[in-house]
Amino acid sequence: MRIRGAWFRERDDGQAPPFREERPGSRTLVFGAQAVAAAAVASLAFLPVLAGREPWFVRLAALVCAAALAGAHVAWFARGRVRRPVLALVVQAALGFLPFLQLGALWSTAPSFFAGGLLLAFRPGKAVPGAVLVCVAAGGVSGWSAGSVDAAVAGAVSAGVAALTLFGLATAARLVAERADEVRELKRQAIAEERKRFSRDLHDLLGLSLSAITLKGELVDRLVLSRPAQAKDELAELLVMSRRALADVRTIAAGYRELSLDDECRAAAAVLSAAGTRVTVARSGIGDLPPRVATALATALREGVTNVVRHSTASWCAFSVSTEDGTAWLEIVNDGAGGAAGGGVDSGAGLRNLSARVEDLKGTLTTEAGADGTHRLVVAIPVREPRAPRAPRTPRAPRQGGRRWAS
Repeated sequence: MRIRGAWFRERDDGQAPPFREERPGSRTLVFGAQAVAAAAVASLAFLPVLAGREPWFVRLAALVCAAALAGAHVAWFARGRVRRPVLALVVQAALGFLPFLQLGALWSTAPSFFAGGLLLAFRPGKAVPGAVLVCVAAGGVSGWSAGSVDAAVAGAVSAGVAALTLFGLATAARLVAERADEVRELKRQAIAEERKRFSRDLHDLLGLSLSAITLKGELVDRLVLSRPAQAKDELAELLVMSRRALADVRTIAAGYRELSLDDECRAAAAVLSAAGTRVTVARSGIGDLPPRVATALATALREGVTNVVRHSTASWCAFSVSTEDGTAWLEIVNDGAGGAAGGGVDSGAGLRNLSARVEDLKGTLTTEAGADGTHRLVVAIPVREPRAPRAPRTPRAPRQGGRRWAS
């Protein structure tokens, strides 16, 4: 897509899109070109006077007027716009037309500064007729003083060409300045988005791993004296979890966050089991999910299970992952809604992060608490257009003898 002079390319990895800045020194180059153009137009106005037979003090006055015209243009219109153009236009009109009383056709190029200022100061509907009138007036005065139609045409054309040159370069300077401002703003937005992404990924990807490490550490502490062999096995699993958390940190830093839904299902079941929660797992039709959809569901599963472990007193938890009619579904149900343990600010931040991820994929995330103390989280992400509307699902609570996850 194109945003006012800068090209952007959409990316599907969640990072800020790259953009190309203007070349270094482009603003200086354009500003310098304007100064050179203003000096050139002023020279075109002064050189006929210098080549004429005017007295030296007239030539000196013409030089001063030409230099003042060029300086006023650079000072007021160098960036393509001026907040209070009336003073600038009055100065340009006075220096452009008053010397006609003495110099006549020799001064025909000087009014181009006034015409260019009109084009820069006002909207085209008002500026264009005014600039044309100024050029025609310059040509008329030149033709009248020289007594020649050719002089009138030459004066009008030279004033018009010079005015368009000044207007074009000043407009280019304005566009370059605007683009530089936009690039700075887009940099700021890109940095803000990257910080937001990092914060969201840090919360979503590390929440479950750190919760699992904490649970395993507490279990090892209880077993180290009474059951040293089992404590050693649990410690080995803790090391595996810590290495996985380290890998997650690296994926966050690199911006690469593709997750395996199968691995997340196993990890979630293991964490729930370590927390003493009965687990029931169901999976179907998830083998061909697009990576972005699978990663979003895996992240939602992580956050949902983390909330069950950290912010509830659930005795059982059931989660299912499936694909039906072009929609990928994730459902997490537990019986701990009535006994949150330390809700904290992270519980709300996690759901907000998940909602943003799911909405990016045109999906929906809903949560509800039942009167019997159950809590349900449902995530639906379209994989393709569904063939027919799907009725809302109402998963049942698992039986006491529900199948446990076998890792």
